[in-house]
Amino acid sequence: MIKLSAFNIKILAALFMVIDHACYILMPNLVILRYIGRLSFPLFAWLLAEGEKHTRNVNRYGRRLLIAAIISQPIYILAFRRFSLNILLELLVGLVMLRLIRRYPQLWQQLAIVALCAASAKIFHCEYGAYGIGVIFLMSLTDKLKPHIWALYWCIFHLVALITSVDSLTQNWAILAGIIVFQFNGQQGPRARWFYVFYPVHLLILGIIHYLITYK
Repeated sequence: MIKLSAFNIKILAALFMVIDHACYILMPNLVILRYIGRLSFPLFAWLLAEGEKHTRNVNRYGRRLLIAAIISQPIYILAFRRFSLNILLELLVGLVMLRLIRRYPQLWQQLAIVALCAASAKIFHCEYGAYGIGVIFLMSLTDKLKPHIWALYWCIFHLVALITSVDSLTQNWAILAGIIVFQFNGQQGPRARWFYVFYPVHLLILGIIHYLITYK
């Protein structure tokens, strides 16, 4: 398969996200697009894990996420017409989790941190809830486990998610994102901080299009 840089993977993640959101907001009956869109969040989770490993200033990284999340939140609510927290806030919780895991290396400590962050994401209604935190944690392990071992954990995780939630039937297409992240060629590629602007802007555009279609 074609090898991909981190920049290439971010482009794919952004593309899948737009497909997913366009389907949800404008074409809810075109389910196949939702399946494709499910690959987006795991790719962003992997990018977050890579960013946490390589950033020179994790506090600055976290501040960028927080500022973009706050700006995006009212646009997110208007676009999706639901009162949950957007993906950037989920990624911020994930960033805190990854940094705490780095500080507390014992397995029981790490599992406790993951459980606490997952509960927080669930309680505060982050977009992907506890599932999203689990994805971020597993994506942080792609360079620590052998690919077949990681793939086993990844599949078990989604099987458990499917058993515990009917809504996970669509989300389980995210399993395919594992194939993409293992095509990483070790190169970062161009910087892509444009995502902090791209996220709220694309939601705003989709929200305006939905308004024009609905109330023309």
